Amino acid sequence: MRRTAVIVAISATLMLALLPIVEVTAKGAKVNPPTFGTGPTQGEIISGSVTILVSTTTGLDAASLEIFDGSTWSDVTNITSTTSWLYNWDSSSVSDSSYQFRLEGWASGLSTGVTNGANFVVDNTVPSNLAFVTENPDYGTGLAISTRAWYATPSTGTLSFAWDAVDANLDHATLTNVPGPGSPSNDGPGFLAHRWDWATGSFPVQGTWDPVLTVYDGAGLTSTETRYIGIDMVGPTLGTPTLSLSSDWNNAQNLVFSNLFNGASDSSGSGIAGYEVRDSADATWNSIGIGGSGTLSLQEGVRTIQFRAVDNVGNRGTSSDYTVRIDHVSPVAGGWLVPELTTALSGTVGITVQASDALSGIDSTLTKIQYGFDSDGIGQTPDITGSWIDVGYGLSSSLSSSIDWSTKQGQFLSLRTVLVDNASNYDNSATQHFMVFPSLDLSWNSASVDRLVVRAGTEGRVNVTSMLVSNEAYSGSIVVRLQTAPADRNSNVAWTTIETRTLQPNSLADLQEQMLWTVTILNPGEIDIRLTADSSDSISERDEANNDAYMVAQGANQKMVGSVPSFSPTLVMTILAGLYFGLHISRPKPE
Repeated sequence: MRRTAVIVAISATLMLALLPIVEVTAKGAKVNPPTFGTGPTQGEIISGSVTILVSTTTGLDAASLEIFDGSTWSDVTNITSTTSWLYNWDSSSVSDSSYQFRLEGWASGLSTGVTNGANFVVDNTVPSNLAFVTENPDYGTGLAISTRAWYATPSTGTLSFAWDAVDANLDHATLTNVPGPGSPSNDGPGFLAHRWDWATGSFPVQGTWDPVLTVYDGAGLTSTETRYIGIDMVGPTLGTPTLSLSSDWNNAQNLVFSNLFNGASDSSGSGIAGYEVRDSADATWNSIGIGGSGTLSLQEGVRTIQFRAVDNVGNRGTSSDYTVRIDHVSPVAGGWLVPELTTALSGTVGITVQASDALSGIDSTLTKIQYGFDSDGIGQTPDITGSWIDVGYGLSSSLSSSIDWSTKQGQFLSLRTVLVDNASNYDNSATQHFMVFPSLDLSWNSASVDRLVVRAGTEGRVNVTSMLVSNEAYSGSIVVRLQTAPADRNSNVAWTTIETRTLQPNSLADLQEQMLWTVTILNPGEIDIRLTADSSDSISERDEANNDAYMVAQGANQKMVGSVPSFSPTLVMTILAGLYFGLHISRPKPE
């Protein structure tokens, strides 16, 4: 458009050049045509007021100023000495276009000649339709403070701005108020790139700026446009969330959290877009969203739960870590440590259950031992007491001293524990039954024969000395039997009772009773001798297996001489056999 205006101006100049320049002589003096002292220069683009100064005014009465619009010359004004040959022309009186001035001098009513001015352009229209774009923001548009365009741009990054405008005489543009240091160079004059790719190598990590685009036209008229940007390379901070669990042991399957926004801040950054959470054992963060609440499934163990805030340009703040201790498994019971239970017990009876819990450990304040009495030691609930009775808390406790154990013979003490761990997991252990035995126990302190080998026959007597003892004073009577049986018997041969004695009541008041017995071995051969107390098991005892005492004796053939004191029968028989065969071998042979 500027080229067209210049061509029109040149054409007009050529036309005017063909016009004659008239010189007027007044009273014999030569008067020159007026000239332009000041005014538009060739190709100048002007706006607003323009000062026209007329030069070469000697002898002139006036100079008429005309303007040419490319087709018609029009009067503008007359300039005289009374105005100091000056005129301030308002260019807004014409439309934007290409023009040319000319001056014509007048003296005594006659023209002194015409001087053509330079071709110029009037442009009183400011640049319009400005387009100013902050390119590729990470968040926001930049059109207003409320929609500021945010960038996660590092210090060595680049910010790109593009612009455009409508004006017949665009000249250049400037960009100010951008992150520094420094400012971008002007775009133009001359070649217009219509953009800036601004890089300083030292952008700040966070801040806000309001970049201003100023567009200039050839007349110096300007238009501006402002955008709003920010750089945010700093993650937001997290406040204090509300958690459903403390750091104590717990058996929860899920952690419920909320209010992650409580105290969270992105300072002067782009603003918080949401939150993330994870169990530290997991590599993946779970997005929560701006609401800041949710649920996280929990695995067993000491867990570190991490929360962090995320801003609108993707910066993630430092995590806030919370420890939760999770135990989903109930404690496991092991064995019991219970003393021997007899009817002689008195006072408290200490009992201990062995138990373990791999994670949180046993809670001794809630774990308790329970007991009851059962008739047959079968089942999970004691049938004599009908229900469980609490003993005390912890893994060790004592049964009450008020229990009359003398009445519990043959019953079973039933025990179980209600196990609770520090995470509130609980379970009842399997019921264990322990028989209450009689406290009385009869046994043989000693029982021996005075000889191991005797001649078989009516004279083959073996004397037996025995001591029956009791672990406590016994006031009743006891039946004791002396029995024998062949040593080489089979299972079908029964013991033969040789003698039966009934000890009088209180015989064992002093805890022992010595007895002497005699056994006559009528036939050659080895026999077994047995003393048995209470063979009918009419007396309840703690141990029935120690009521028998066993001995052995040998009935020898009549040819054998003497008798052998009591010592090991196998060794005696071996020696006797050796002597017998030795005598026969060493005896002289008859001639």
